Amino acid sequence: MTKLLFLVILALPLLCSCAEPRVVDEVNMSQAIGYDILKNDHVEGMFVIPIFQQDKMGKYQILTGTSTTTSDVQAVVSKKADKPVLLGQTRIILFSEKMVREIGMTELTDYLYREPQLGNRVILAIVEGKVKNVINTKPPNTNVNIGIFLSDLINQQNETGNGPDTNLHLFLGNALETGGDSYLPLIKLINDEVAVSGVALFHENKMVTKVRTDDMFIFKTLVQHHRRGIYKFKLKDKKESDIVVESIRSGSSYEVSSSERNPSITIKIKIKGQIKESMRSENLTNRKMIKKIEKEMEADLTKQANRLIKDLQKKSLDPVGLKEKYHAKNKKLTYEHWKKIYPVMDINIETKVNIIQTGVSE
Repeated sequence: MTKLLFLVILALPLLCSCAEPRVVDEVNMSQAIGYDILKNDHVEGMFVIPIFQQDKMGKYQILTGTSTTTSDVQAVVSKKADKPVLLGQTRIILFSEKMVREIGMTELTDYLYREPQLGNRVILAIVEGKVKNVINTKPPNTNVNIGIFLSDLINQQNETGNGPDTNLHLFLGNALETGGDSYLPLIKLINDEVAVSGVALFHENKMVTKVRTDDMFIFKTLVQHHRRGIYKFKLKDKKESDIVVESIRSGSSYEVSSSERNPSITIKIKIKGQIKESMRSENLTNRKMIKKIEKEMEADLTKQANRLIKDLQKKSLDPVGLKEKYHAKNKKLTYEHWKKIYPVMDINIETKVNIIQTGVSE
């Protein structure tokens, strides 16, 4: 028995080492998927398939098919391909803005969420324009295919920039709540290069509006904690100098009133950062100058946050999750009551900025 067990254990590495080449050779494993809606209401699907060749990195093909539904496109493409198309390595799924506005996200994501081949952490993104044009863009790094490049682009924005974290699981978790509001990254072609262009905001099933790149820092600060966000603003001096502050740590806390007659929420934003770059010629290690930068950045962020919150209230959008924060203090709150008070609720912004390093040598 011991000898038999030893032989089985010895054989396992050999079996495992043989399994992977067989799978790769016998299927087309998608790493990115894109969907456009056509004039006849058909769906065009594009699947980015890596081509594994020795000493050739980044080679890939794009398999395309059309059908009346997103779930059937995969089967249509598989019928035309030399090997079946599988989704197990898919890292990102792109939808055109036109498609999302016409069909709605519930219909588009229901099939994806129930698809056992897809992981819940797959990235969803909305394309301003045609997805086909983005998918067919040549990535700047020839060692990766366009699918890997796009997923790395968004992950990089989330980890070191101003993009809020989201994926299939998080998006549906927010969207499926009663009156749920969620968000997804926006991308577009700018001068033939793919770039993150903002955040798409959804109410339940429909895309309602967008947060542009200038507001992404404050938007992420409100919905999540920053790790390494970057904020640029103009100092109110004669030169109107540009100041770039890198956020080392930032986030927000909330004070909720328990008054039913005068409901209010105070959002307290705290930011610790360092001056990454300045167009000023003088030394920025002077504490008086640092204090001036802190105060002006506080005023600039408060103004920006107020404008963003007022716009969200006007559109009855709550991606920040204020309803849950208010409900925690007011247990009798119903969604119908929230819909009445939210657009007119008194929401105050308080911002505190602490520059802990200048990042500029003397």
